[in-house]
Amino acid sequence: MLPLATSTTRSKLTAARARIGYQVWFPLTVYAIARLVDLVLILIAARHQFDVPGGASYGSVASNWDGHWYRLIADHGYPAVIPRELSGQTIQNAWGFYPVYPFIVGAVMGITGLGFMVVAPIASALLGAAAVTVMYRLVAQSSGRFTASATVLLTCTYMAAPAMQIAYTESLALLLVCTALLLLRNRRYGWLIPVLVTLALTRAVALAFVPVLVVHGISRYRHRFVDPFPERDRWRVVGLGCLGVAATGLWPAIAAVTTGDPAAYTQTMASWSNTGRLPVLIQFPVYAWTTGGAVGLAVLLAVIALIGAIVLRRSAGAWGPEVRAWAGFYPLYLLLATAPGGSSVRHLLLAFPLMWPFPDEATSTSDRRRRMAVVAILAICGLLTQWVWVSQFLVLTGPPAGRPYP
Repeated sequence: MLPLATSTTRSKLTAARARIGYQVWFPLTVYAIARLVDLVLILIAARHQFDVPGGASYGSVASNWDGHWYRLIADHGYPAVIPRELSGQTIQNAWGFYPVYPFIVGAVMGITGLGFMVVAPIASALLGAAAVTVMYRLVAQSSGRFTASATVLLTCTYMAAPAMQIAYTESLALLLVCTALLLLRNRRYGWLIPVLVTLALTRAVALAFVPVLVVHGISRYRHRFVDPFPERDRWRVVGLGCLGVAATGLWPAIAAVTTGDPAAYTQTMASWSNTGRLPVLIQFPVYAWTTGGAVGLAVLLAVIALIGAIVLRRSAGAWGPEVRAWAGFYPLYLLLATAPGGSSVRHLLLAFPLMWPFPDEATSTSDRRRRMAVVAILAICGLLTQWVWVSQFLVLTGPPAGRPYP
């Protein structure tokens, strides 16, 4: 009876998978397994957590660093006045963090009565599950099943992927980016408007989407004789580009109006910098030169050249113009708009196409097997590096440097 029961169970599982579809069950299964592994890693690392409110619990670790600020926002909102020292220097405050994620968490807290340490990790994990599902569909549309599967697997096992199940905005931002790219490719311009605005109020990456819109418009214009690009759609693309630029200033404008201080956002962001200035444009070259001199600059240029080579080679066209443009422009945006630090690894999670930078189809069975072996090795290495990220970048093993916590 046991073999028959086992056979029946397998048949039911196979039938269930067929109903759900590979594009749903595969990304969700991979995501769930990776998150369970990270759950174990975080629980192990939590034993060494510094004595902070919540102790050595998963919720406490999941609410470290940025999570501390999102908890303040979810509980108390934003300050009406920018806090300053007696000298007039702006103090680190909640206005440096965008509102959509903490407002979602706060709303769920209000409905359920559960605390932040419970709601935030669960919300992030669910948003991440939705993100990888949309990611699979996006990549599979142009690059096929294998590339989509590899991209999802390597994104879920990326070094900073544990951020997708803690009180950070990575899951929500990834969901919005993938959704925006999918809507743009499918020319759902009207639906893209609320997604782009929501993205602009989630993370400071809306400006990085503008070059993607430009590439999309150029691509449609070049192929207008084969695939019509009517004037109505041209103006829509132009309008979306203008919206992307305008939305970049939306949160700073809200901060300025709410606090009555025109420089509320910029001064708040500058309070995290050692120099007291916004970390833009030259921070990566300065860091490369300071730490490594000419060799450091050469390494930085080599990384930029490598990304350029990956994106510009002919086979990268299999991504489609939208994903290809995001793969190239988003890392460049990070180089120009952020400063090097522990967050850099986490920021690269949104550069998901680069997780598997070979979107072209395998040319033979042996080539496919080699690719599968490379993907498996990279996934295992990614899981190993996740321990480094959890133990060194997430868990507090001593009093946090700087002021105030975190």
